[in-house]
Amino acid sequence: MNRYKLVFFSVISLIALHGCGGSSGGGSEQTTDRTLDDFKIPEQYEFTDKFGSGESGVSYSGQSKRLVLIQEMVDYILGLSDSANQDVLTDLNFFFEFDGSASDGLDYGYSLAGETLTPGPTYGDIASGKSLVGKIAGNDPGLIGDEFFGWTAGLDATPTPEELVQYFFGLLDAISTDESSEVIGLTGGITADIDVPYVTASGLDLRQLIQKFLLGAVAFSQGTGDYLKADYSINNDVQEDGNKPYSIVEHEWDEAFGYFGAARNYNEYTDNEIAGKGGRTEFASGYNDANGDGLIDILSEINLGNSTNCAKRDLGAVVPTDFTKTAFDAFLAGRTILNATTGNLEEDALALLQEVALIASVTWEKCVAATVVHYINDVLNDMDQFEADGYKDLAAFRNHAKHWAEMKGFALGLQFNPDSPFRANADTTNQLKTLLTLMGDAPVLPDNTQNGEAFAGGVEAYEADLIEARTILQNIYGFALVNVLNW
Repeated sequence: MNRYKLVFFSVISLIALHGCGGSSGGGSEQTTDRTLDDFKIPEQYEFTDKFGSGESGVSYSGQSKRLVLIQEMVDYILGLSDSANQDVLTDLNFFFEFDGSASDGLDYGYSLAGETLTPGPTYGDIASGKSLVGKIAGNDPGLIGDEFFGWTAGLDATPTPEELVQYFFGLLDAISTDESSEVIGLTGGITADIDVPYVTASGLDLRQLIQKFLLGAVAFSQGTGDYLKADYSINNDVQEDGNKPYSIVEHEWDEAFGYFGAARNYNEYTDNEIAGKGGRTEFASGYNDANGDGLIDILSEINLGNSTNCAKRDLGAVVPTDFTKTAFDAFLAGRTILNATTGNLEEDALALLQEVALIASVTWEKCVAATVVHYINDVLNDMDQFEADGYKDLAAFRNHAKHWAEMKGFALGLQFNPDSPFRANADTTNQLKTLLTLMGDAPVLPDNTQNGEAFAGGVEAYEADLIEARTILQNIYGFALVNVLNW
């Protein structure tokens, strides 16, 4: 894999780019019948104000802040202990319903070991306001077809993503403030305390469910269902707020990229480095001081969110994939078209932009879907290790709960992209509903129960359900079978 040669893999064809390298800077004369060959694509997501200020024209601080809020919520959950002397529900909603007027002046808790982060130290230094709840699917943008599906436990007949988050919060509050530990059955007829206050006896790892669902219902939903679907035929000649160094639609494109979570020099990383699994010292932990100022910029120098999942799946592919580069290069191309064009886009440039928007959207989704496949495989492996009368040890139970929650949390997010292959028609949407139903609302445990009820057919039947769900994903996305089995 050459991370320095810009190549775009279209949904239906291969488009080779020429004349790569170097930022476009200001505007260019519009011509007819242009192709991507006519635009000079930079290697990094860096674009200068085309209105003449000389400043950077890139802005997505609010999106970075929301990814930080999700990560801080995770860190908070991991730090919980069983204690009645805590108000977990209020603390979780501090992040979810973030009130900038009350909290922007507080120091954020997000950190990287041994590094000084910028902007900071306060939440407001990153961006003012910016709650998660205000941008969750169903609140903004609206639900596709006015329907949220895939989870029934604890919800009414017309659920919303916000209600599911609050249901998860309520479960977490209940088990973490109950000082009597949850227990699980191990082999030999013994029981063990689960020992962490975010995993239920039914096998729900709430830390994983909350994080993965929010990455889908907020970041993925906003990026694909809102910003990549914006009306890019207008407002490319209108400055945001009348004086910002970017047009209204340039900013909308940036916001989609911000939710993807990639560092601006993403193309300089290897997949191992994006995934934080080693590599060159200055890149090996998933971030890089690209400008050499001794600080790590939250807004430009860290790989967050789904951008890291793309690298992990590329690493696990036997038949090579390049989700990382395909998605990033599509974001680069779209932003270049907007930056290099004076005035609103003509028909040919708009068609190019819409094509690369589709590539970015569907490739991003493939990263999520391949990650669901990965966790289906993990759950199947966990179940293969069941012993006749329980889990072999506590670690086996916690791994099972973790992998199941990541599988289901990511899978729920697949419904939020209007350009999803699952949204091609009613039949494909029904296949997604079937997939989520096959997974259920809890794992099947060694005693053949799911959520405390006997599961028809037991462990063997549930394993067959997961294999069927995996096959649906393989067929919808055209994944190579060897990759599906290896992820």
